[in-house]
Amino acid sequence: MEKSILILLLLLITNLTFGQENRIDHTKIEEDLEEIINDVIRNYVYLEAKNVDINCVKEYYSNEIKNIKTEEETVLFFEYFLNEFYDSHLLLNTNRKSSFRLFAPIYTTIENNKLIVANVWQTQVDSLNQNIVGAEILKFNGTDFQEAIIDFPTHCNDKNNQETREWIANKILAGRYNEPRILTLKLLDNKVIEFDLDKIKIKKDNGLLTSKIVNGIGVIRINNSLGNDNLVTEFDKALNHLMNTNGIILDLRNTPNGGDSYEARGIMSRFITEKKPYQRHSFIEKSEGNPDVERNWIEYVIPRGETYTKPVIVLVGRWTGSMGEGLAIGFEGIGRAEIVGSEMRRLAGEVYDFGFKYQNYGYKLSTAKLYHINGTAREKYVPTNNIKQTTAEKDEFLQKGLDLILSNYQVSKIQIREQLELLGAKDQTLRLLLPGAEEKFGRGTEEYDYFWTLIHQQDSIVLNQVISIIDTFGWVGKNTVGEKANQALWLIIQHADLETQETYLPLLKESVKKGESEGWHLAFLEDRILMRNKKKQIYGTQAVWDNDLKKNKIWPIVDVKTVNQRRIQLGLEPIEEYVKSNGYVFNQKE
Repeated sequence: MEKSILILLLLLITNLTFGQENRIDHTKIEEDLEEIINDVIRNYVYLEAKNVDINCVKEYYSNEIKNIKTEEETVLFFEYFLNEFYDSHLLLNTNRKSSFRLFAPIYTTIENNKLIVANVWQTQVDSLNQNIVGAEILKFNGTDFQEAIIDFPTHCNDKNNQETREWIANKILAGRYNEPRILTLKLLDNKVIEFDLDKIKIKKDNGLLTSKIVNGIGVIRINNSLGNDNLVTEFDKALNHLMNTNGIILDLRNTPNGGDSYEARGIMSRFITEKKPYQRHSFIEKSEGNPDVERNWIEYVIPRGETYTKPVIVLVGRWTGSMGEGLAIGFEGIGRAEIVGSEMRRLAGEVYDFGFKYQNYGYKLSTAKLYHINGTAREKYVPTNNIKQTTAEKDEFLQKGLDLILSNYQVSKIQIREQLELLGAKDQTLRLLLPGAEEKFGRGTEEYDYFWTLIHQQDSIVLNQVISIIDTFGWVGKNTVGEKANQALWLIIQHADLETQETYLPLLKESVKKGESEGWHLAFLEDRILMRNKKKQIYGTQAVWDNDLKKNKIWPIVDVKTVNQRRIQLGLEPIEEYVKSNGYVFNQKE
């Protein structure tokens, strides 16, 4: 009886195995291999640069087809095929348990022929018990790491080439979904430890982005959402709340999955006032039997919404991918940001989806090259402020960004103060000479009117410069630039046209509320706006020339009997003293 059951089980297993093998159509796989090879030859824009022998690839994988027994092996077959080109932008649009992940939470580089942990995903790693940055990787799952690179399942690329070798090393660290990732590390203190990559806890971010203010600087962090169109709306909301900050840090270090240009252009468009070029495309057009012809074009970003004009820092790292990389070089290309961090994911080019004839999934190939506007290939770009990570315990990249903005801001404060004080002197110089001109020439004379023409010309010049300062730095307060410069700012707006005064009145109100400007500045500006609109003033600061009295007369005041209560609240003397010291006429009835 037991023997009969055993025979039946063996027959059942044999039939199941045969049935599974029977479901794999090697002819269809062969046709799909031919299809992907042809697509790579025709469309993969980096094929020549990769220096991979396509004939070797074709021969090796054609010979491997007969060994494929399962659907999972079919997926791995095409996955390994794409890995031959050591390009993380070439992807199969599916995976299985034995597939390799796309990336790991650490990144290794080759230094003196040693594999060194160069970066840890600092923004996403919850915590580490010890600092592994700078450690040498000795083994992976007990296998010598150099041997693991040799054993990696590719067969036609040059594993002695440093770029290829480094790519494979990081693919090994990414690991298969169904296998452990135990590293043997030699730390900087020469201590050798076992380190389980899978025990690293990765933070999960809520929302498309997060924002905060640090030391007066706005920090906006994109949470791997550059492929979600709703990000643009959320970004607008965040930026609108940070318009009065001293600078913005845009953190792109958690964008490994990339995105598309709608999000990138939507973000950059809030930081410019005119159309700007931000990246260059290059595409090789092919025609059978005819020469290849390059097609090259520049992509622009168009301003929209309220412009943020203060300094911008963009943070990048090894987990800044694809459109994150494009956004970084774009910000530098439009001249609106300094880039801080390490090299990025180096995802080359612009990818498009392709499909097999028989498999129910497809693959992505890079079909166009992308460049910084200065001509640097995107995947070769190195940040202007290239930071070597030394620890995961503190955020070195963010601190550098904060330091850059704060140092620039300190320099800017001195420059702004000096500029405003000079503009204030230009605003007042001719006005201080006005009484002498009136006494010498008299009101209404050509000479006196010409004097006013000179004042108006000067007002126009200094106003344009002050508007530029306000639009860039806000209504800078006395604690930032000093009382003299702050007063100059108010004086020039006080002498501006009505539309300008109404535009910047809310900023002065906010500055007074914060104690950054004098209350009487606000009283004078509000009263002048009301007077120009033919309305009664609130504080009684404005007077107009009366030809009959040959004196300046106080413009009508609303609720004149309580005017001194309002004046004292904003630091003004009683109106009786004010009119007496200025020789004004004040005869309004209570």
